[in-house]
Amino acid sequence: MADQIQRVIQGMTAPAPVHPAMMRMAPPTAAAMTLTPKEIVGILRRHLLMILLFTLAGLLLGTAGYFAMRRFFPRYTAVTGITVLPPGVSDPRAFNPGQPQKDLYYQFRFTMATLMKQQDMLQTLIAQDTIRETKWFSRFQKRSADGEVLKTDIAGAIKDLNKKLGAVASRDQDFIRASMSCADPKEAARIVNEMVRLFITDQREKARFGVAEQMTSEERQRQSLRTALKTIQDRLDGLRAGSDFGRLNIEGANFRDYMDQKLGNLYDEFSRLEAQRERLIVILETVKRRATSTDYDQVVQQAVEQDLIVRQLQNSINSVEALLAQQLARFGENHRRVIETRQTRDQFKKDLDARKIEIAEIQRNSQWQAVQDEMAALTQQLESVTQQVQKARDEYKLVDNERSEYAKYEIEREEKQSQLEKANEHYESLKALYDDPELSKLRSLGSAPEPLEISSPKWEIYLPSGFLLGLLAGVGLAFAVELLNDLVRTPSDVMRHLKVPLLGSICHADDDEEIEGVDLSHVVRQAPYSIMSECYRQLRTNLKLSAGAAAHKVLLITSPDAGDGKTTVATNLASTLLAENKKILLIDANFRRPATGQLFPRTGETGARIEHADFGLSNYLMGQSADAVQIIRPSGIPGLDIIDSGPLPSNPAELLDAPRMKELLDLCKARYDHVILDGPPMLVSDAKSLASAADGTIVVFNSASTRRGAAMRILRELQSIHANTVGTVLMGIRSRKGGYFQEVYRSYLEYQRVPVHSTL
Repeated sequence: MADQIQRVIQGMTAPAPVHPAMMRMAPPTAAAMTLTPKEIVGILRRHLLMILLFTLAGLLLGTAGYFAMRRFFPRYTAVTGITVLPPGVSDPRAFNPGQPQKDLYYQFRFTMATLMKQQDMLQTLIAQDTIRETKWFSRFQKRSADGEVLKTDIAGAIKDLNKKLGAVASRDQDFIRASMSCADPKEAARIVNEMVRLFITDQREKARFGVAEQMTSEERQRQSLRTALKTIQDRLDGLRAGSDFGRLNIEGANFRDYMDQKLGNLYDEFSRLEAQRERLIVILETVKRRATSTDYDQVVQQAVEQDLIVRQLQNSINSVEALLAQQLARFGENHRRVIETRQTRDQFKKDLDARKIEIAEIQRNSQWQAVQDEMAALTQQLESVTQQVQKARDEYKLVDNERSEYAKYEIEREEKQSQLEKANEHYESLKALYDDPELSKLRSLGSAPEPLEISSPKWEIYLPSGFLLGLLAGVGLAFAVELLNDLVRTPSDVMRHLKVPLLGSICHADDDEEIEGVDLSHVVRQAPYSIMSECYRQLRTNLKLSAGAAAHKVLLITSPDAGDGKTTVATNLASTLLAENKKILLIDANFRRPATGQLFPRTGETGARIEHADFGLSNYLMGQSADAVQIIRPSGIPGLDIIDSGPLPSNPAELLDAPRMKELLDLCKARYDHVILDGPPMLVSDAKSLASAADGTIVVFNSASTRRGAAMRILRELQSIHANTVGTVLMGIRSRKGGYFQEVYRSYLEYQRVPVHSTL
């Protein structure tokens, strides 16, 4: 049965075995506050009664507030509406005006609702006599004893109107919801109706004023267009009067057509003169080239052939060549007569060539003179043609400019005429709009009736609000109680905030019915089947798994403060180790508050109890005992020996840090399997001396008194002196609703009820 129970508890509560490399832990740091869903549910379960009480109180307060407000501060709300027409300037003469965009239409209604609650409108409303006669307004008047008004709080009245007078634009419909809330239903209807009337009237007047300004501006624009049209018409008349068209007073013709025809005639004359001018230039070049040429052309050849002297010389040359041919045949090449005849022939040829040149020169001179005369005539004719061309060109340019200017003025006249027609049409539209009764885009849906039912308070709001506020207050206070508590209460607190191995979790005595009347320091021996005993055995198992047995032969048990349960842990841990047939030595090293003398009293030879032990560890450390065996005594439990603390020395920290203490521990390690030091709390420096001398240190935290800051400080101090902190033990853990240990305790109790002979 005991083995079965141990396996169940080990599987439920044992932390994972700690590797030896984790023993030299880093200094703990503050962890971020995070809650798992299970922890949140646990908090709500533990404080369920408080949450229910706060919820009930909130519900009662909401109910009381509802009846109090209904009795003393009732509110009646009068409601009416204002239809908002589509935005933009529309022509009232149009039958089917275009529908505006939905978002723009809503924005327009929202703007109108905002304008309705502007301060100037509220001031105008307050200034009305019908409003000043109401009971609502009298609350803001300070009167004398005879009823005369001394002072009026206008700012207060406007502020109250801002709260109670409503103007809300509907998103899906084309109206504004106007409302007023006050204690008197008649006054509520009167105020909201007066506000709607004033607002519609004000918006209509503003709209008419705006349209009147537009009409004035449009009339000025129309007059300006008329003036511009008259100026353009005068310029067109001037162009027609200053041209041949005006001087000749051509009947049945258009000025534009006349100008186009004239330009065409000038262009034809200009083209003809240009062609004639080009022809004369070509002729002049031909004559000049002939006059300056050195070639014999056909005219010169004819003059040479007709010359008598040329003929005679040609005949003489022919006769001499016949004679020369005869002489060559008769006398030979070098004969004197042949040579003379040849010389005569050559002389005749020279004379012939000279005559031809003379005839050609005479002919050329005569032709040059003729060409010069013709060139003079052509040059004079060319100058005349050039002048005519230039004149035609200038006239063409002038006429073209006149035509362009006339066309420009005609276009301007058409544009101004079109603008004038549009301006006249717009002016007529504005005139019709000015007379439109719905110019302001607002239309009243009718007067607000007097409300018959109270609009405030409503139980649908007060009761659920009180319920929700009470529930939220209860839940908030529950979480505040849990989160603001900085005690190390649960194993998760150790892991989350301290980040140190947790070797054992010892349940609270109130949660274990089997240890009633049992000394908690001997619970392992006196109540071996209790939950608390199983927790101590779990501590022993985790200690063994955390490192080898040799590494933890000397263990120091300490705590942050006195009364945390370190002595109880030390004695019960010794008892669990004795169950493994180990030889254990328990040393009481707490000189200020020794405990072994009471937990394991000395007995005399007759078996009588010795109340006060006057010999122990301090005697050995001060040299009053030379042999350590003299201070070791049996506890009365097989396998467990005790070294009492002895008298309180004046320098306990120095004695515990002396070499004799180390020699004593070495001697005890050789004779015992485990040496457990029940040390002082970390409040005093004695504990630090023992922690540096021991193989390992176990820090005991109490869930009812140890705070996170104190626990973190203790672990940092042990880290600073390089002490080997094996782990921690959490004492006095209470089972809480929704907590981990409540399920463990329930499972353990159910497991205990299983019959011994049942199948496991």
